[in-house]
Amino acid sequence: MLLKYREVAFFILMMSLTACRVQSPPTYPGYSYGEFIYLSYSANERIDQLWVKKGDKVRKGQTLLTMEAFTTRNTLEISEKEYLAEKARLTDLISGERPAELAVIRAQLESALSEEELAKKQYTRLQKLYRTGVISADEWQKSAAGYRQKSARVEELKSRLDVGKLPARDALIESQQLQVESARLQRDKARWELQQSTLIAPQDALVFDTLYRPGERVIAGRPLISLLSPENVRVRFFIPEKELGALHTGMKVQLVCDGCKQSYAGRINYISPEAEYSPPVIYSTERREKLVYMAEAVPEKSAAALINIGQPYRVEIIPDE
Repeated sequence: MLLKYREVAFFILMMSLTACRVQSPPTYPGYSYGEFIYLSYSANERIDQLWVKKGDKVRKGQTLLTMEAFTTRNTLEISEKEYLAEKARLTDLISGERPAELAVIRAQLESALSEEELAKKQYTRLQKLYRTGVISADEWQKSAAGYRQKSARVEELKSRLDVGKLPARDALIESQQLQVESARLQRDKARWELQQSTLIAPQDALVFDTLYRPGERVIAGRPLISLLSPENVRVRFFIPEKELGALHTGMKVQLVCDGCKQSYAGRINYISPEAEYSPPVIYSTERREKLVYMAEAVPEKSAAALINIGQPYRVEIIPDE
């Protein structure tokens, strides 16, 4: 009977020793944080409407805020008119004179031809009279000069008509084409600036904070709204140097917090290559290491929306199988 008690006691002792050898998974202190998306405006302007509030969940493409756009809208109208004006000038240069202007030149040419014909007849008649001595040489020369003047006027109008039918010189057309392109770019810039006066959500996210209210004038480039999307939620923790070699990115983890109904699954997605001093927020009696390496774990997408930013967490490492 005594022998049986000894066997049972020995068995219990061996089981206890075996249990002592089973180590709990490595656990590291940390906290949750978010990589926020900050939306801003590129000019000093007043807020017209704020369409969301802190805590709202928004969808990609949803309107969040609109700025007063009086100046940008006027700039767009001016640039559009300048663009159309430059295009019209280019069309004129390519097509030559307008039909109405060519019609005026043709009418002037017809009148000049009639005057030339009359001057020619007058010149011929006076030439005969001069040869017979009826008129003086001065009268005949004056008639000849008038005839030459009328002929020169006809040639001038013919040249103007020919030139008017031609497009402008290549260099002039090329210069105007550059003016048109410059006006188009100014118009596109004005359109873009008007579009920027409406802030939209770049992706599905939570409105974490709104930093201004309608009617307030904002400073160019300063954040107006901060967004937090589920995929940007992280749990940051710190690894002692002597334990760094056992961990790598891609390892599975369990994220545990006090008061949470359940833990959340995740993976290590980043380990810093540089050591740093242990932050006071995670310094404890269990962890007295001075130099640690910061690491980040990404929770599963379904769990990310349940994690509160700034909450303390324990990161339990799941060893590779």
